Amino acid sequence: MKFNIYAFILLLAISLTSCTDVIDLTLDDPEPVLVVDGYISNIDTIQYLKLSSLENYFSQQAPNYAIYKTAKVYLIENGIRVDTFIYEPTTTQFEIRYEGIVANEYQVDITLPDGTRYISAAELMEDPVPIDSLWAEINESPGGPGPQGEDVVVLMNTMEPAGIGDNYQWKTYVNEEYQNAAFDLFFVDDRFVDGQPVNDFEVFGMSGKKYDEYKADSPNGKVIVRIEQIKITYRYLNYLELVFQQLVQIGSPFAAPPAEIRGNIYKQGENEVLALGFFYTASLDSKSVDIEK
Repeated sequence: MKFNIYAFILLLAISLTSCTDVIDLTLDDPEPVLVVDGYISNIDTIQYLKLSSLENYFSQQAPNYAIYKTAKVYLIENGIRVDTFIYEPTTTQFEIRYEGIVANEYQVDITLPDGTRYISAAELMEDPVPIDSLWAEINESPGGPGPQGEDVVVLMNTMEPAGIGDNYQWKTYVNEEYQNAAFDLFFVDDRFVDGQPVNDFEVFGMSGKKYDEYKADSPNGKVIVRIEQIKITYRYLNYLELVFQQLVQIGSPFAAPPAEIRGNIYKQGENEVLALGFFYTASLDSKSVDIEK
């Protein structure tokens, strides 16, 4: 009898699917764990910090940023308390007007309503690196200029200063809407470009369909992309790598194993008890490009 490999594969697939059971998994609500999201930048602007609590894994609710609204939140500069974050109900975040200073170290000191106190590790404010130029390239035909075939790609030129140890993150805003999907996490160290010009560097791409959506929703019919080039500490770079591994590098034989994402915010007197999240310094420069398509 002649062996039919295609029939065998079909039979195997049917047998595997027929043995699949649906399991409803119910998880208990977690113990309250503080979640911190915030940073201090070198720009004279409103600096913010958000506080929330860990939710059930299957929760469809947005984080409750008002849960700790009566907390006391202080900014520490070089070991000295210099300002107080004030809770703003309209934005549900703690805010201050402040400008971080290069070469100074910053921490956040948080006392929750029940008296529990957390403090972040000191983070150095690095020298910002300017973006020399920013522009967009557009391709109307299928399979655009970007590595993923995007129709619109934003590129930049910059100069990486000499000296190994610089770390960068790029954030993108389209019509001032922050692009915060997992695949938008974009960061790197300088080991391969130390002291060199970085030209025609692709920092963002989007499809023509997405561009059209932004254009239609824009009150002035414009699509403006703003890029922030942020110099960050090595500790925060490691944190971003862990977040990226757990959010994106999953579902394959080469995926990173599940791991605890350790931030830099510790419970006072108990250094092994951490809040979730990270309070970091952001030395940034930004430029915008008005994209016409």
